[in-house]
Amino acid sequence: MSLAGVVLAAGPSVRMGIPKALLDFRGQSFVIRIVDALAALEVKPRLVVLGADAARVRPLLATAPDCHVVENPDVAAGPIASLRCALAALRPARPEGLLAWPVDLPHVRIATVERIIEAYRHARPPAVVPAFGGRRGHPVLWDEALFAELETSADATRHGARAVLKAHEDELAVVAVDDPAVLDDVNTPADYERLVRELNRDIY
Repeated sequence: MSLAGVVLAAGPSVRMGIPKALLDFRGQSFVIRIVDALAALEVKPRLVVLGADAARVRPLLATAPDCHVVENPDVAAGPIASLRCALAALRPARPEGLLAWPVDLPHVRIATVERIIEAYRHARPPAVVPAFGGRRGHPVLWDEALFAELETSADATRHGARAVLKAHEDELAVVAVDDPAVLDDVNTPADYERLVRELNRDIY
């Protein structure tokens, strides 16, 4: 089974004030921590989708093996635009699955992502979504069966990738995980300060 990974890091980080990809977590930037996690999971190729701050983030990724930088020229369109950029960059030899990991979730446990991947390998559903406390989160693993829909769906253009998930609600694999990080977007300085205070959390 071929599985690629994409780090969605093109957002403007307006509320944070600096690119979230550059924030430090346990001695690594958010983006490198996730890229390294994908490497540990043997997910490749690994793509990082960047936006207006690409020039500041690219140097961090220069020596990351099997890592390719893609730039999203339409950041205002939201994460779906970054996902579409990643899918376009993977042509023509596309993988069977794509693991999409937002850059503001560097603290999701590797064991959690292993469960997502295992659920995908076991049944090959159109998508695998982690859930904590009954709420769905990220990262999401997409099967190739939904790639075309992600790229062309008008509903996805308007409402994001969640519109594609909704359209396939009865076919999804929702994996219950004991990892609140799947819900814990880090969007503001207050969010980041809280995350830093919790550095003793057992990530791996």
